[in-house]
Amino acid sequence: LVVCPHSVSFAGCGFLATYQLGVAQGLLTQAPWILHAAPRVLGASSGSLVAARCGVTFPAKMVEELLLFASRLNEIPLGPLNPSINMAKWLEYVLRKHLSNDSHRLANGRLGVAVTRLLSSKKIMVTDFHSKEELLQVCALLCSCFVPGYCGVVPPSFKGVHYVDGGFTSMLPQPDHSLRTLTVSAFSGEVDICPQNEPNTLDLVVSGTIMNLNQANSRRLVNALYPSDVEGLETAYHNGIKDAIHFLQSSGGSIILTMNTTY
Repeated sequence: LVVCPHSVSFAGCGFLATYQLGVAQGLLTQAPWILHAAPRVLGASSGSLVAARCGVTFPAKMVEELLLFASRLNEIPLGPLNPSINMAKWLEYVLRKHLSNDSHRLANGRLGVAVTRLLSSKKIMVTDFHSKEELLQVCALLCSCFVPGYCGVVPPSFKGVHYVDGGFTSMLPQPDHSLRTLTVSAFSGEVDICPQNEPNTLDLVVSGTIMNLNQANSRRLVNALYPSDVEGLETAYHNGIKDAIHFLQSSGGSIILTMNTTY
């Protein structure tokens, strides 16, 4: 018997957030109650964008935005490392374009965004959002996705404190309580929903998350940071849908709700 998780957590995966968006789409299509009933939807780095998509009814247009931006990066020298590219500005543009004016009300207390405090390297989970601007800043999602040197030089600040990418300290954020959490990652490893590769003997622990050390994950890592294979990003989206459905099927169709909620 598989009990519907109390929370859902999305790992930081760079441009391979397309995979996690596919997983989210698969769950919303086949078993929407899993995400609708989850008291907490959590994310680190680009996973916070996916969490926002699920927790704040963020439009599926995010996949198109990622693929379009990746295509543009391939048209210029050095791609995302080109000095003319400002990843943070692009991210802010996309969020302002798609987040509704009441997005902070939908996110408050339910969306959990992992960030890393710059000076102390302390892991912080932001769950309170009192305005759309606060949600943008923490993105808290801008703070959660900021990798120094990759997204810019000066880290963004929230309420006077500088933060950087949440994946540095928590690749797969967990809620404060001990209730079960459904985990999702674009890298194969000890995660509930992830790509399935041939068994291997070596693993790598990244910010508390166990990932398989194999060639497939190495290729995924390169494409996550330097998206030269745009077709691969799109394929990852469809694979995410398939893996979500496979997860539901392997559960024997016995996923149940743990709360009396009707949708």
